[in-house]
Amino acid sequence: MDARSLLRLTLRPGSVYYFQERSFTSPEPHYFIVVNRQPLAGEILVLTVISSKVERVKRLRKELPGTIVEIGPSDYGELKRPSIVDCNVVFRKALSELAEKIQCKEVGYKEDLPPEVLNRICQAIKASPLVEEETKQLLDKP
Repeated sequence: MDARSLLRLTLRPGSVYYFQERSFTSPEPHYFIVVNRQPLAGEILVLTVISSKVERVKRLRKELPGTIVEIGPSDYGELKRPSIVDCNVVFRKALSELAEKIQCKEVGYKEDLPPEVLNRICQAIKASPLVEEETKQLLDKP
């Protein structure tokens, strides 16, 4: 099965992929959550990332209430420790870039994020003054 077909089968809001991001200083792979409502409809994916640096993110975003979401192993079984999503930081990735990573076997698939956690993350992204309106619009159904 080619990468595009695999994407069509696995890509939906709340899909979680585990991969290394070149723009990060950490060489470790991270959990990336697909947050746009119709990820296969366009060529752009909107992703957020799960961080285990809970206190650091809270300190960094204390002036932006309602824009971070704490999640733990009881919310999402893939996690081993309390974690956080900084909803002020979203990544726009080309669908083709994810397909390429899949083709090169650089991506791990994880269990989908539960809908209630995904909804909390989407609300926090919409509350963020740092995320562009154009990106926020991709979170809504057309």
